[in-house]
Amino acid sequence: MSAPGKSIFITGTDTSIGKTEVSCAIAAALCTRGVDVGVYKPAETGCEDGPEGLVGEDCVRLAAAAGRRQKPSEVASYLYRMPAAPLVAAEADGSKVDPGVLIDDCRRVTGEHELTIIEGAGGLLVPIAENFTFTDLAVWLDIPVVCVVGSRLGCISHALLTFEALRFRAIRTLGFITNTLNPGKDARAEADLNRSTISRFTPVTDLGVLPFITKDDRDNAGRYAEEGLHLDALL
Repeated sequence: MSAPGKSIFITGTDTSIGKTEVSCAIAAALCTRGVDVGVYKPAETGCEDGPEGLVGEDCVRLAAAAGRRQKPSEVASYLYRMPAAPLVAAEADGSKVDPGVLIDDCRRVTGEHELTIIEGAGGLLVPIAENFTFTDLAVWLDIPVVCVVGSRLGCISHALLTFEALRFRAIRTLGFITNTLNPGKDARAEADLNRSTISRFTPVTDLGVLPFITKDDRDNAGRYAEEGLHLDALL
C-alpha cells in the first residue's frame, strides 16, 4: 500500500478522452484492495443545477468510485455552468479561480487519505486562472502525473506532445494509460496499436489499456482496471 498523503495527478491528451472513466476505474480498483482513496477535481465545468446549487457529474462519479468517503460537493473547489476551460468558465460567471485555494484544498484532501487521485480538466495546458494552467498546478503540488491517452485519430502525436511538455517542466511522469473510446473488437485493436506505437517513440512507461466501458457497466470498472492496468506502479 501507499504511504499516507500520497497523490497522483491524472491528465490527458485532450478533452473527452476518458480521464474521469480512468480515474474512477483506478479508484474503484484500489478501494477493493483496501486502499483509502481520496478524490479531488480542482474545477469542474459544464455543471447542471441541482436542489442545492450546481452539481458536477464528474464529482458525483469520482466520489462514488472512491467509496463515498467524500460528498460530491467536497470533491471540487470550483463548479461552473459553462462547458469550457476553468479560466473561461469563471470569467463568464463573473468570477475567477484562486490557485491558492486549489493548492490548499488539494493538500487538505491528500492529507486525509492514503492515496488521492487528482483529476484535471481537458489537456495539460488548459488555463485555470491568469497565467496558471494545470501544468503549473502539478508543479506547485510536486506530484507525479499519469497521462490518459484517448484512442482515436491523432492521439499518438497528442500523447508525444504531452510527454514533451511534462519533460520540459521536469514533472515526474508515472506513465500513460490508453483508453478505448469506442465499443467493438476493431476499436480495441486500434487502442492496442496506438499504445504500442506510442511506446516506440517514448521512454514513458506504458501502464496498460482500459477497455471501452458502457454506462451500464461502470460498476465493473474497478475489475477492468485490475485486469488491464499496472496498478502497483501507482502505489
